[in-house]
Amino acid sequence: MDLELLLSLHSQQQLFVNPRRIRLLEQIRVHGSISQGAKAAGISYKSAWDAIKDMNALAERPVLSSETGGKGGGGAQLTPYGERLLKIYGLLSQIERMAVDALQDESTSLDSLLSVVARFSLQTSARNQFFAKVSALNLTDLSRKVCLRLSGDISVYADITASSCKRLGLVPEKEVLALIKAPWVSLTQDALQIPAGDNVLAGFVSEVMLGEEYDEILLQLEFGEPLCALLPKTSTATAHHSARKWQLGDHAYAHFSPSQVILASLG
Repeated sequence: MDLELLLSLHSQQQLFVNPRRIRLLEQIRVHGSISQGAKAAGISYKSAWDAIKDMNALAERPVLSSETGGKGGGGAQLTPYGERLLKIYGLLSQIERMAVDALQDESTSLDSLLSVVARFSLQTSARNQFFAKVSALNLTDLSRKVCLRLSGDISVYADITASSCKRLGLVPEKEVLALIKAPWVSLTQDALQIPAGDNVLAGFVSEVMLGEEYDEILLQLEFGEPLCALLPKTSTATAHHSARKWQLGDHAYAHFSPSQVILASLG
């Protein structure tokens, strides 16, 4: 289903901006003239002038400044407030587009804005991204050990500074995105080899991609999420990475330090 977006903003129960008026402002910015902008936007000069008059009357500050110039309509330019209006309208349009995409994608959780933004807009270099809720915050010297609850009530810990904890506004039940880069993940089949304090997630090897210096191993975790580990082929890092050749279907424990968990939040 192809849904058309027509975002309109109203003030005092009157139309402030809509796609037609935004198009007009964009063309005035390009041409520096109300008359030329109206022509490029496909509307009459009178309609353009009336729209600008309405917007300036409704806004806290004028969106356009102009100089009278007779038949040509004079010069015109967007005010700083008008420039910000175009930018915020563009951002709102992106959010609205994401909402429509989420509506039509049944695999997307609609329980939070964070899940929608991360699914359709947020791009990071970290291969592993997990939605989680903060379940506890424990003081550790100058840092905070944040206990996160993943799908299936699986717990993962993140060590972050107290200032970062405050900046993110972390409190119990707050939704966050936990990011773990693939090179930070180690794999083993022997749980006794896992360093004390590491996070541990169990799963099965679902894909193996061999490289010259690294192998990329994909796990299907027991609670249903995928996880990627980038393992060096050299033996110099065997204290952290298993040198074995992983096969499809192998059971494995993925482990990583709480200090290697990055948290993101919408504030």
